[in-house]
Amino acid sequence: MYRMRHIQGILAFCTIVATRAALADGMVVPEVFFPKVEIPNQQALIHCADGIERLVIETSFLGEGTNFAWVVPLPAAPEVKPVSEGFFINLRQTFQPRLIHQVHPYYAGILFFCGLVLLGWRGLRNETSWLADLPLCLLLAVGAGFMAKSMVAGIVGGGLALCTRLFGRTPAILALFLLVGTTFDAALTFVPSPKHWGLINTLGESDAGVTEVVFPGVTVLSEQHAGVFDITTIRGTNPNAVRQWLEHNGYQLPASAEPAVRYYVEHGWVFVASKVRCATAGSKQAALHPLLFTFAARSPIYPTRLTAVANGICAMDLYVFGKRRATARHFDTVRCDRLASNLPSDLRRRRPGLGISDPEILALIGGSTVGTKLSARLSPKQMASDVDIHTGVFWRTGATVFSYTGALTIALNVALPLAVLGWLLAGTSQGGWKVTEKGISRCRGWLLAAAVGIGITVYLLLPKVEMVSRPASSLEDGRGDGLSRMAVHHSNLICGLQTR
Repeated sequence: MYRMRHIQGILAFCTIVATRAALADGMVVPEVFFPKVEIPNQQALIHCADGIERLVIETSFLGEGTNFAWVVPLPAAPEVKPVSEGFFINLRQTFQPRLIHQVHPYYAGILFFCGLVLLGWRGLRNETSWLADLPLCLLLAVGAGFMAKSMVAGIVGGGLALCTRLFGRTPAILALFLLVGTTFDAALTFVPSPKHWGLINTLGESDAGVTEVVFPGVTVLSEQHAGVFDITTIRGTNPNAVRQWLEHNGYQLPASAEPAVRYYVEHGWVFVASKVRCATAGSKQAALHPLLFTFAARSPIYPTRLTAVANGICAMDLYVFGKRRATARHFDTVRCDRLASNLPSDLRRRRPGLGISDPEILALIGGSTVGTKLSARLSPKQMASDVDIHTGVFWRTGATVFSYTGALTIALNVALPLAVLGWLLAGTSQGGWKVTEKGISRCRGWLLAAAVGIGITVYLLLPKVEMVSRPASSLEDGRGDGLSRMAVHHSNLICGLQTR
């Protein structure tokens, strides 16, 4: 009787401490996790409908001095307007997939319960000293602390394991310990995960003066002002005339650009030449506000022939909007999804889609229902031909990604339960069907190998990305807008960007 009261006291203490450990365990500084952002050399939004293409381009440059020039070839004379400096920050955030990182280690709960069963079984047999099982008790204590991320939970788990081994000498007492252990295990295993979120930052635009340059042999189609840019659109009769006009007006194209210029001239394209004067001189990297080009086009296209001139590997992100999924040669589809605003309310809750709320972006994409993000790292040879955008059958891609830690935990959550189940099922055949110990060992080996193979397959199939994290407090007090600016633009030429 005294022994039973002693056991009941221990169980009550474990239950109370376990409950407190689950509810409160010191101060926790939450972290917010994001997929690691790789800022490309060039970013563009493309929307083509009813024979009109809207092309928004952002680039950056590195150079000495204050005068910078930018040449973009297009199939027709465009209307050029500035867009906000944070335009592509919004787009990147919109296409950011849902990151799964903090996955509960359910496999640890299964292993903890199996450890208690093993200790109880050894306690019933009582063939060896309990000191021989002390390492297993310590291992279970570490596992409980790992699951709850709490030292108190680890101490309680270790005490429960030790009590199971010491006092579980009868089936009734063992069943009682296993019931408490199962409750404790479930309390540690099934707890909610923190959510992640990000910031969107949009800035304004500015105006600049006019620069008028006229050169014989080239037709000046228009002169426009777009933010900090002074823009002149020209059409030439031959490649030499175009090059002479550009050089005379300060756009220093290399001699190797002649084949690209000739191609565009022969196909009736125009050249949009833009200039900007920076406020300060010196060697620095700058990211200017993007420009919107609106022009007539039979099909969506992104010009790259001039980008290939005297250039190396160029990373590009294209955000294409339309009625169907977009594809392009040499580009991978990072994400394709429907726009949330065009989904039914019930489907929007279950499958959010692309939640675009920026009125500037919504005005540009019109009645589009599908958004596709295409990414590539193109060599000069691959950029020697312009990027033609094609459409295909819609299917959802890239809405969810996993950190490497999250993918590994999911794989273990699948593989370890299968391994334990296979081990136990193989053991049930012992003593029946004329199965020998050697046959059981062989069967267990095959089942364990299959469980490992399934776990590896799950890990390899899950889409994985690198991630970054920062304290949630930095997001609340304004420091978190580094998410929008955490990667610096690379230096690169876009369609003949030059510096003087």
